[in-house]
Amino acid sequence: MKHILTRFTAIGTGAILFSVWPVQARNDYYTANFYSRGTDAASDIDRGDDEFEPFYIPVTDWSILPRVTLTATRDDNLFLDAQGTEDGTVVDLIPGVMAIYGRPDHNHLYADYGSIIPLYNSSDLLDDNPSHMLTLGGVYQTGKSQIQGRAGYRRLESLNTLVGARILKEDWIGDVEVEHRLTSKSSASIVGAVELHEFDDPEYVDYQRTYGAGRFYHRMTARSEAFVQGGVGRDDLDTKPDDFGDADFFDLSVGVRGKPSPKTSASGRVGHMWRKMDSAELNDVDDWIASLAGEANPFGLTTFSTELYSDIRPAINSAGSTTIDQRLSVGLMRRLFTERLRGNASVFLGVTDYQGPVAAPARFSESDPLVYDGREDQYWGYALGLDWWAQKNLSFGLAYSYVQNEGSQETGSESTDRTSYDSGRWTFRTSWNY
Repeated sequence: MKHILTRFTAIGTGAILFSVWPVQARNDYYTANFYSRGTDAASDIDRGDDEFEPFYIPVTDWSILPRVTLTATRDDNLFLDAQGTEDGTVVDLIPGVMAIYGRPDHNHLYADYGSIIPLYNSSDLLDDNPSHMLTLGGVYQTGKSQIQGRAGYRRLESLNTLVGARILKEDWIGDVEVEHRLTSKSSASIVGAVELHEFDDPEYVDYQRTYGAGRFYHRMTARSEAFVQGGVGRDDLDTKPDDFGDADFFDLSVGVRGKPSPKTSASGRVGHMWRKMDSAELNDVDDWIASLAGEANPFGLTTFSTELYSDIRPAINSAGSTTIDQRLSVGLMRRLFTERLRGNASVFLGVTDYQGPVAAPARFSESDPLVYDGREDQYWGYALGLDWWAQKNLSFGLAYSYVQNEGSQETGSESTDRTSYDSGRWTFRTSWNY
């Protein structure tokens, strides 16, 4: 599996994705667990779609889009335990509201807030406090220049398949791009991003990432552009002594954004990252990085999607270690019999490598660390879903997802048994204005 992924990651980079010129609204991945389609929902206001136009409240130049979802979830491995000893049921109420000034295909500002309110938890070990998400963003364009940015906060307890545990985490993020058109077919920009990740459990390592880069775009077609990018960044870990695991990094990549053809779209970049560790005890790390997504709708009824992902980050479960996570996903979404009934399916496979200060044990025992230099995990999974719009703004969804992780492939059965798991999840939702 690793050899297959390495071949694919030669075309792939963990990136900030920006919109196509002229301005288009960016989808916000932070809304994924809050049942919001982000500014995509606001775009539907202008389309006049009889089936899916969202309900909104016009207030002068503002549009206010309220929403609410009720979910019931059944997990057969609530904490991604190797033995899978505990299952659980959770019922959540998920309200939210988005306000947008202007229109997302032009200059605009937006604010999106959502929360997850637990109504029922079958396990006393689950967090009983509400989760929260807030994003603020906007785009401003003049004749030859544009600036776009976003700031966000999210507090959420969720399954982390990389670590193999349920984690309560707070994230603060911000990113901005300033772009100026040089000629009719080229432009240049400066991009920057800041991330702060904090964990409720002291077992995990809090860290901050800052990143800055320059880009040069060249128009390929009327609605697509290619670009090259070079950037530098910094990972600062809250560890003792001496913030063990801090590192500088830089990357070089190529990318694409827009619609290369009327029925295809692509966004993202691929390249290479070099990560230089501050501590002389730690080896430097370099590998391919990737954040590349594409969609195609060749026949009108079915939309095919693919995503190539590879990222190099601090291992939050082991100070000083680094994770290289590589994943390939393929999916499809199709209208079934009627416009109001849609099905979707996806499958993914990936590999996670750990590089760090501790060598792999010759024979694994209970006292050996779970994270060590040279550990390799292989994982795969799939998801199936069905969505039905009973009325214009009332929809129901049923989904099943499964993931299997085969940990510590290189050290024998003892370590594999302790670091492997599988998990299945059923989710039923009822949504208004989603």
